[in-house]
Amino acid sequence: MPTARQAISDLPRRINDLVDDPFRSLAGLLRNAKGFLKNDTAFEEFIWADFLRRRIDRALIERDVAAALQQADALAHSKDAAHLPGYAAGIAAAGKAA
Repeated sequence: MPTARQAISDLPRRINDLVDDPFRSLAGLLRNAKGFLKNDTAFEEFIWADFLRRRIDRALIERDVAAALQQADALAHSKDAAHLPGYAAGIAAAGKAA
């Protein structure tokens, strides 16, 4: 579900005041687990976060991040993710040797 754009005046003035986006954090964990490959696409984790946001329940991330990562990994290797930067269907799934 897309969020509404915010006015510049509504943005936090300090980086410490930013709110965590659990889907962005999950995308970072997914990349670290080799769910997708880092490439030259700017802000690729945000692209992956948007993909995951539409497919994984936020409550699952908050309740069981390991289960959410497992689900994200399965999605990352699916044909639905083929258009995303760093997609690599043939790489090892998270937690398995490459």
